[in-house]
Formats: sequence, C-alpha cells, structure tokens
Amino acid sequence: MRRIFFIFVFACLSNQAGSAQKANPAGYGDSYGVRFDVAWKLVAERYWDESYGGNDWAALGREYRPEAVAAESEGAFYRVLERLYDKLGDNHSVFVPPAKVQRVRRQYGDLPCLGVFGFSGQDEQLGHVSYRLETTTDHAIGVLTLPDLAATGVAGSLREAVRQLSAGGAQAFVLDLRGNPGGRLVEMMSAAGVFTQGFLWRTLTRWTLPLPYPALGAVETEKPLAVLIDKNVNSAAEGLAGVLQNTGRARVFGQTSAGNVEAVLPFCLRDGSQAWIATGVLAPLRGPTWEGRGVVPDAPSSRPLKAALAYLRGL
Repeated sequence: MRRIFFIFVFACLSNQAGSAQKANPAGYGDSYGVRFDVAWKLVAERYWDESYGGNDWAALGREYRPEAVAAESEGAFYRVLERLYDKLGDNHSVFVPPAKVQRVRRQYGDLPCLGVFGFSGQDEQLGHVSYRLETTTDHAIGVLTLPDLAATGVAGSLREAVRQLSAGGAQAFVLDLRGNPGGRLVEMMSAAGVFTQGFLWRTLTRWTLPLPYPALGAVETEKPLAVLIDKNVNSAAEGLAGVLQNTGRARVFGQTSAGNVEAVLPFCLRDGSQAWIATGVLAPLRGPTWEGRGVVPDAPSSRPLKAALAYLRGL
C-alpha cells in the first residue's frame, strides 16, 4: 500500500474566470482552459514548497495548457492534469479524475474531498488492529500491531485492544507500526490520545500560520511503551511515532522512517474531480519537521520486536 495521509479539511471551488478555447463536452459549463487554470493555480498558490520540487511551475503551465485545451475527450484532458501534477514528484500531490474519486470513496468512505498521501489506482484491503499478550514467568507485555491509520475508527479499535490487554494483565506495551503507510489526521490524533495528551503537532505552510493539533481522548494507559518503526512507515504513522518519542512517552526501535509527512489538503472541483495538494508539512509542536529526515529510532535494530521486549522486561 502506498502512503496515505488524510486531512480533515476540504475546500470547494467555484467557477473562476479564464480564457476559453474549447467547450466542455460533458456539460460542466467551464472550458478546458478554465479548468486547467484552476488546477494549475491551486498548486501555484497552495503548494508548501516554493521551489515546487525544483520545477518552474509557470513554465510547466505554459507547456501543458495547450495540450489540455486541445484535448479531444474528458479522459484525455484529465490525463494531462495527472501528468502535470506528477511533475511535483512528491507521491502526495495528485490530480484525481471523477472516476477515481468514486473509487476512493468506495474504499475509504463517503467523506467530502477526501485527502490522502498518494493514490494507488486500485482497491486495497485496509488492515485492522491485532494484538496479543507476550508472557513469561515475570512479565506480561501487550503487543499491538497497527497496519494503517486510514480506516474510520481504527484508533477506537486500538483503544479497545489496550483495554483488553490491560484486563489480561499487560504490564507494558509494544506498538508495532512497521509498514504503516499513515492515514487520517484525526485517527493519528486519537491513537496518540490512547497513550498521552496535550498539543503535540503543528502543520507548517507558506500561506498560513502554523496550525497546532492535540491528542484526542482520555489517556488509556500510562504503562511503559515501546514503538517499532521501519523505512516503510510514512505520514501520519511517522507523526504518531515521532511525538511519542519526542515527549518521552515511548522508546522507538527499528529503522529510520520514510521522512514523508507532507500534509495534503483536498480541493473539490466543479466537474467532480479533486486536486490533492501538499500544502504543508507535519512537525512536532516544537522542533523541526520529520519531512526528508524521518523518525530516527532510539535503538536501531534489525530485530526490533525482540529488542523492545528485552527493554521492557528490564524496566
């Protein structure tokens, strides 16, 4: 599964003025030229990195606009916009034609302007929280596996798993995030709230003041916690591991994470398409963003579960 990061924000765009050379055959009212200009301008005004990934965004607009205006079909027009957004090369920002929007809604639920980190182009089965109790003569440690933060209610399932393990005698916990591609911002905040509280993150953009985000919900456990990560941990999962580490709530084991925490804001366009644009980067409330550097484990290990269990048993 590719990177996924949901932002609980959406924006709907009204018609904007622009030159028109070819009428929209699907009857949306806006010409291909107008629709291209809207999609191009969103990146120009909202993309978090003023270097646009090393691209000259104005030049790309001039290059791709004639092809978009001359498109012979809706599909051809959307393919131009998809290629334009691909030039950003961040695996986050993407132009999503209406048909793909419907596929995403079927997969993740009927949310307005669903915003994600990337789009796989195919249906994939989301994971679910699994848990077990690792017991020895003197210790009982709850091991929680959280394969994504995308599904609605996954943080609630995590909370319930902690309750079940606590009732079973767990004296400490391991939160296994290895391979976790990320997910919804609200699920990240709620998952953190199982273990800690307070304002923990901020989003950095070039067009607004930093936005702070808190952990959500009452703390379920204050027992010792270890977190497992690897190079395939992305986005919201990095934000979860990073703040648990930064606040001293958990010790982190494994490999440095992907360093892929651009926050995506989805925009709804009049024709049913959407533009998902990396408008900022996630960072701890204080300190630098994880973008480009990842979460660095406290204890690098090729066998992080074994190392984490040994650490917790030694406390």
